[in-house]
Amino acid sequence: MIAYRQIVAADLAFLPGILPLGDRKIPVEAPLERLKTDVSGWIAHEGDARVGYALASRSEGELLALEVTSGGREGVGSELLRQAEAWLYSHGWKEIRFAFPAAQMRGFFLGQGWEDASEPAGGVRLRKANPDEAFCLEEHVITDAATGISRLVRLQRGPGDQPHRLGLFLDGEHYWRDLKVVPLLNALVEAGEIPRMTFAFVGHVSAAARHEDYTGNERYSRFLEDAVVGWLREEMPALQPNGHLIAGLSLSGLMATYQTVAFPLRFGLCLSQSGSHWWRPEEFADLVRQKTPLHAKFWLSVGDHETQTGVAHPPTGLFQEISQIDGVERAGRVLEEAGATVRHHCFPGEHSAKCWREELPDALRWLLGESPPVQD
Repeated sequence: MIAYRQIVAADLAFLPGILPLGDRKIPVEAPLERLKTDVSGWIAHEGDARVGYALASRSEGELLALEVTSGGREGVGSELLRQAEAWLYSHGWKEIRFAFPAAQMRGFFLGQGWEDASEPAGGVRLRKANPDEAFCLEEHVITDAATGISRLVRLQRGPGDQPHRLGLFLDGEHYWRDLKVVPLLNALVEAGEIPRMTFAFVGHVSAAARHEDYTGNERYSRFLEDAVVGWLREEMPALQPNGHLIAGLSLSGLMATYQTVAFPLRFGLCLSQSGSHWWRPEEFADLVRQKTPLHAKFWLSVGDHETQTGVAHPPTGLFQEISQIDGVERAGRVLEEAGATVRHHCFPGEHSAKCWREELPDALRWLLGESPPVQD
């Protein structure tokens, strides 16, 4: 199984083994500092073996390198390129460039929607226009000494001159990159369908980290409450102290409900999209009962095709005994018994980004509005 994650300092020694960075005019001095301030990258790995990577510069709007080892599988290059493109576009670029592609890669890039932008005697150059509405997210790394956790947080600030809510999205990359929610959120705000808010997207690092963080992990829960929300409130004094929204999908949807139950005053609004409530449902029920009465509002959704049972999920083998549908229905009943307001939304479809994006406007209107829940 190929897994993808953002490059960290420990990967730097590996990169020159694939490509001498200086050959692509990437300064090799203080590479760690460049990773912090300008350059970001993505690693593809299969088990312990790194099979490809991409590098890009936010200040130049440019792809710097894309390499796949001889052992890399088909599709690795396309996925690394997709992640690099989305990251560059998220910094507001309407067009991105690649100034030094290997000659043998030209056909690959043209097949991925890039265009030739070569100049006479200037070598091979490529460009690609942003096909979607442009937006720009800040990047901040939040490091917490108390828990030892460090995560990337992408941020779009709300109004600085009036109290407002926070919308905290777990699995941040899935939301801003894969579901492309930022233009959607902005459109809802501009239309007056949801209030002006600060939107923050907390990165997930890797598949293995998701399995650790999002399965009711108390250490991660404290990181969100103390480090992330604490930093955001210091950074933006106009954030109201409580009543915020937290969102997640799949495993992070499970964690969003856990966080709301643990801190119902801080997070009174929970968006859990296909939450993985097949994970230890009795443990979740016990936690909810301890918090009764629970005054919070939950949108719990699941697809009518999410019927899979008896499966182990890589990379850690988390075992799913009951279906996603059964788990979400059980969670909804437990929350309602505790006094919470619950909207159980069963959408037509599967466990997919397309379905989650389609239901998002209705979910946010309901959670952030004053109207009582409506039964499907």
